[in-house]
Formats: sequence, C-alpha cells, structure tokens
Amino acid sequence: METAIHIKIADTQEGPVAGHVFNGIAVFKGIPYAAAPAGPLRFRPPQPPDIRREPFLAFQYGPVCPQDETLGPVSGSMGEDCLSLNIRAPENPSSGLCPVMVWIHGGGFATGSGSNPIFDGDYVARKGVVLVTINYRLNVLGFLAHPELSLESPHHCSGNYGLMDQIFALQWIQKNILLFGGDPDNVTLFGESAGGASVAALMSSPVACGLFHRAIVQSGGNAPRALRKRSESNGPLASAESLGIQFAGALGLTGGSVIEKMRSLPAQALSQSWFKIIQNDIRSAGLSGSWMMNHLIIDGHILQDSPSEIFRQGRQLNVPFLSGTTLDEGTFFQFLVFLDKPDLYKYQRYVERLFGAAAGKVLDHFNAGDIRAAERAVCNIWESGFFCGARRLTRSMSRIQPNTFRYLFAMPPRFFLYQIPGIMDWKERFGCYHAAELPYVFHFMSLPGMQHEDIVLSDQMIDYWVRFARTGDPNGGKAPAWPRYSLPDEKYLILNHPISIAEGFKNEQCDFMESLEQISLGNAS
Repeated sequence: METAIHIKIADTQEGPVAGHVFNGIAVFKGIPYAAAPAGPLRFRPPQPPDIRREPFLAFQYGPVCPQDETLGPVSGSMGEDCLSLNIRAPENPSSGLCPVMVWIHGGGFATGSGSNPIFDGDYVARKGVVLVTINYRLNVLGFLAHPELSLESPHHCSGNYGLMDQIFALQWIQKNILLFGGDPDNVTLFGESAGGASVAALMSSPVACGLFHRAIVQSGGNAPRALRKRSESNGPLASAESLGIQFAGALGLTGGSVIEKMRSLPAQALSQSWFKIIQNDIRSAGLSGSWMMNHLIIDGHILQDSPSEIFRQGRQLNVPFLSGTTLDEGTFFQFLVFLDKPDLYKYQRYVERLFGAAAGKVLDHFNAGDIRAAERAVCNIWESGFFCGARRLTRSMSRIQPNTFRYLFAMPPRFFLYQIPGIMDWKERFGCYHAAELPYVFHFMSLPGMQHEDIVLSDQMIDYWVRFARTGDPNGGKAPAWPRYSLPDEKYLILNHPISIAEGFKNEQCDFMESLEQISLGNAS
C-alpha cells in the first residue's frame, strides 16, 4: 500500500482547491461553500463565497460555528467564517462515479461540528464512497426569528438559517462533486440527533427537492407534531418571532434597529446568552424538547409545516429511507433534566411543562412514588420521543416507499462519549445511550475498550449504510438479511453481536404516548 503524501487539485466553480492524498484517499478540509455569515450577513440566508484564482489550501478544518460550551468543549477554534465542508474520496475509484454520502452532525441545533474526530471518514471512503461532512449555523445565529428580519427578507420570513446552510451545501455538492469522483445523481443524506431531524426536515422542504436521493435518520425522530410558527402562535406554542423579541429584550435591546445592534455583538456572547435565556437552565424541565421548539420553525418558506405532519400526510420526499435509534435513548437526557439531584417536585414540574393538559395522564401512567421511579419515568418519556418518532417516520415512509428500513442499535458500549466529570458508573446509568452508534458508523475503533465483536459490528453497519447509499437497499454481502419495514409486522434489525431481527418495537408505549396528542401537542414550551 502506498504511503507517500501528494497534492491533488480540484477546480471547483468557486476556484481551485488543493487537498492531499494519503494511502489512496483524497482529503479536502475546510472548503468554504458559502461566505462568512458575519456582520451584515449575520441572520441572513447564506451567500456564495468569493471566487478564487489561487488554490484554496484545504489542508485543515475550518472554524467551528460559534456555540456555548456548557455541555462540553469544542475541538478547534470557533468563528463565524464556519460555513465549510470536508470531503474524503477514493483517489482512483474502481468503477465509475462513487455514491455520495453527506453527513449532518447532531448537537441539538446548538452545538457540534462536521470536523469532530469521530467523523473521520477515511474508512468509509475506502468502501468506494465520497463522504462529505458539513458545518451549519447553530443556536441563535442559525435559528433566530424576529419581525425585523422577516421584513428585510424577500420571502417575508426569518429563522431556519441553519437549514438554509444545509441546503446551500447540498447545492454546492450538486455543482462540484463530480470533480471529486462523486455522482451528483446519487446523494445520500444522513445525520444523527439534530442531524437526523435535519434530514427529516429537508425531506419535508420543497426547497431541498432534488438535492439528495436517499435518506438515513439516526436518532432524529424526536420531531413533535407541532413546531413554532414564525409570526403566530401554534396552540400553546408562542410564535418564533415573539421568542426573538423576548431574547432581544433579555439582552437589553429594545426600540428600533434591534437586529442591527445584535449584528454588532460578539457571536460567542450571543450564543452563550441564547443557551442561558432561551434554552433555559438545563437543571429545569425547560431543556426538554427546546432543541426542537426553539430552533426549527414553520416559516412558510423552508418549512410549510412540521416534518411530522408532512410525513403523516405523505407529502415528504419519496426516497429510500433508513431510520433507527439506540436502545437507551433517554438516559443521557434524564441526566440533564435532573443534573444535580433528582427530586419528585422537579419530575412533576417537568411533566407539567412538557405535556400541559395531558400531564395528569402521564403522572398516572408513570406512577413515580420515589426518586428511582421518577428517573425511570423521565427516561421512558424521553426515549418515547425517539422511539415513537422513528416509528412515525418509518410507518409514513413505508406507505409510499417500499425501500424503508428500521434498526435498533443495542450493542453494549465500551466507551462513554460525553465529557461528564465524576461519572464512573456510566455503563449502569447510561446503557446503550444516545449517539452510542456513531463510532460504529464511522469505524472510529481506536476508543479504549473496543473488542473484536465491536469491529465486526462496525464493518457490518458500514456495509449496510454504503450498500444503501449505492442502491437504496442495505442488503447484500454476508451480513444477515435486513427485512423491509411494513405494516402490520413492522420488522426491524437489531444491531448487536450477533445481528438479529424483531417485530413491533415499543408499540404499546408509543400508542399511549401518541394518544396524548389528542389532549396536548406534546411540546415543551
């Protein structure tokens, strides 16, 4: 195998970019797909980057989009010039153009980046795939709605700038990916958590139509039936613009030209203030659902309705679809709800804020007479959002798309991804937690404790994902057959060692949770 590093040039429509090739994989880091959304471009749709004559040296990752670091430090420097993407591709693909896989990172629409070391995609690229990871604007910088912003918009809307960034990156890929050996007519969009929710949102957006051809939603099904609307309330949900006014007032910005004043403030300070003011104290119930409610909105342009409602009506993009969750989705979020010390009053307050008029039914159903029972109840409530959301999406897709597949990741993890000090008993407390599948999807097997069966499962999962990207069907090779998801049996694949098949995951629990929607919209406002 070759080991020498050499330079490769790709002449994109915005100008040449220079990457490096090592062991047959061409790597391009930090390519700007849009102009820096700073100064007068802050809180505006993404704009094209400058045209370059000299090669852009794509040898290191671009800045991470500004974000609060309360839940963990970022890797790399932060800055508003963060709308960049990273490409890994076979230098000499064995046959024709390669399928393209575009990864959208998670982080509650508030944190994260496409340059996280876990997403190092060399191993995936060696399977004959062009892998792209992207950054997009986060928190207040990516999702602020405000009347002043709506007035200056040609579409008379504001918010959802982070989704606009994702769409802009997909448009860049359509224009340029041929130069990297990728097939613009075979693009798979995949993401986890908020990244998975982004995939579902883009499947629901007419603006993203035609930009991708397959979709994978990992732990991103926690989309409520109702989201905030831009300028009017939606049941108990206040409008997104009123939330923006509330945020500006908390900053002491009132009167005219509030947005111009906000554009002059440091980006990082805005992000930190958003987390504290709008997302609420993470020790309270306010965190629950707020990553969705205070970010994605029905703006009338990018989103005409909530993704869940679009899927329910069968109006989503009809493409091969793969979705699933981890076994213990709720454990990490239960920890965030209680954080310092669980108590029954905090549990009751959490349920009342989350379910409104349906709170009594929830408290009766999850009869928590002690602290341990309250912790289990919060886990059950949180995991239901993911489990039942995944069921809702896959059921809806199976009605219009035969190539619909569902999984449950259940491998007992050997590692703990979250940087929470003082947690020694994480295996017992967190189990197969939210995001535990990520190292397997990217073959990040250098984590401590990894064993042979972990490597085997990672290889199987990557082969499933890549075959799905190539053909729209994950089946083939030596791995166990993955049944299509359809009613009434609702078969799904259990990703463990060994892989197995089951039917009807958590249906009774999901039937109960969905029945609450007749009483309450199930939001966390």
